Amino acid sequence: MARKKRVDNDIHTNISYSQVDFWLLLSVVLLVGIGTMMIFSASTPSSYSKSPDSTAYDVLKTQIVYTVVGIVILFVVSMADYKYLQPLSIVLFAVATGLMAAVFTPIGITLNNARRWIDLKVITFQPSEILKLAVVFFMAYVLSNPTIRKKAVGLWGIFIFVVPVALNVLMLVKQPHISCVIIIGLITGAMMFAGKVKWYTFAVTIALAVGAVLAILLFVKSNEGLSLDYIVNRFAAHSGDAADEADTYQATQSMLAIGSGGLFGKGFGRSVQKYLYLPEPYNDFIFSILAEELGLVGVLLVIVLFIILILRGYKVSRNAPDMFGALVAYGITTNVAIQVVLNLAVVSKLMPVTGISLPFFSYGGTSLWIMLAGMGVVLNISKQSRYSKF
Repeated sequence: MARKKRVDNDIHTNISYSQVDFWLLLSVVLLVGIGTMMIFSASTPSSYSKSPDSTAYDVLKTQIVYTVVGIVILFVVSMADYKYLQPLSIVLFAVATGLMAAVFTPIGITLNNARRWIDLKVITFQPSEILKLAVVFFMAYVLSNPTIRKKAVGLWGIFIFVVPVALNVLMLVKQPHISCVIIIGLITGAMMFAGKVKWYTFAVTIALAVGAVLAILLFVKSNEGLSLDYIVNRFAAHSGDAADEADTYQATQSMLAIGSGGLFGKGFGRSVQKYLYLPEPYNDFIFSILAEELGLVGVLLVIVLFIILILRGYKVSRNAPDMFGALVAYGITTNVAIQVVLNLAVVSKLMPVTGISLPFFSYGGTSLWIMLAGMGVVLNISKQSRYSKF
C-alpha cells in the first residue's frame, strides 16, 4: 500500500511538473477574448469617423493582428526556459533605458502634448511599456543573485537598483508620463518588499523619492517654459474644484456609462457613450463601455477573471523552483494587479484621470504584447513548479 501511494505521488508530481497552470492560462485567454470583443464594440463609431473610406472594422482588424502576434509571443515565451532570462536581465534593463532615452531623439514623436513614443516607420511603440517588464527582471536579478543581494538589501541597494530606476523615472517625468511613474514606483516598492530589503533601505528610498518630487516641483516652478498645470487641473477636477468643465468631462461621461448599464447592461454593441461622447472609449475607458453594455454581471465576470489571474500568478510565485522565478512571477503579477486597480479607480472616479490602460482590454500592440510576454514567463515558471495546476 505504501509503495502504491508513493507511485501515485510520483505520477502526480511528474504531471504537475510538465504542465502550465490551467487556471492562469484560461483567465488570460478569456480576458484577451473579451477584451478584443469589447474593442470591436467600443471602436465602431470612432472607426467610422476617421475618414470617408473608414469602416466599422478598421480598429478591430488592427487589434486582431496585435492579438494574434501576442498569442504567438505568449506561446513561444511559455515554451522557453525562464532561467535563460536571468543573465539577460541587466541587458533587458539597459535596452529599456536606451529606448527611454531614444524618445528624446529625432525618432521620438509627440502625441497629445506628450513625447512617449518611438516611430520606426514599420512600428510605433511606447518604451515605457517595455520598461515595466524590464524593471521586474532587473529587480529580480539583483535581489536573487547571492553576491549582489548582500549589498542590495541594505543601504547599498540605493545605489545598485534605486538610482538606475530613478534615472528612468526622471525620463518619464520629462515625457511627461506620470501614470507610468506611479506604476514603476509601486512595482519597485513591491519588489523591494518581496525581496526582503531592510526597513531602513525602504525609509531612505521613500525619503529620496519625496526629495526628488520636491526638487522637480521647484525646478518646474523656476523655469517659465515648464508647467505641471495639467496635473493640478486633473486633481482639481477630481476634487470638484475645476475651473473648466472640460477637465471633468471624461470622468463625467465615464460615470454616465457605468451608471446606465444597470444589472444586465444595454446589450452588446448598444452603448450610447461610445458615440464620441466618451473620449478613448476603446482605450483607457473601455471598462466604462463594458459596464454600459454588459452591466454589473459583465463587470463582475471580468473582475473575477482578473482576480483568478492575480491569485494564480501569486501561487506560481510561492511555488517557484528558485528565488529569481519567484520574484519574476511576483513582479509580473503585481504589475497586472496595479494597472487593473488604477484603471478601475480612474473610470469609477475614485482617482484623477490618468493614462492607465486596462491589461488585455485597451487598444494597442505594445502593451498587449508586453503583458502576454510576461504571462508567458509566468506560465513557464508554473510549468517548472510542483503544485496542483488545476
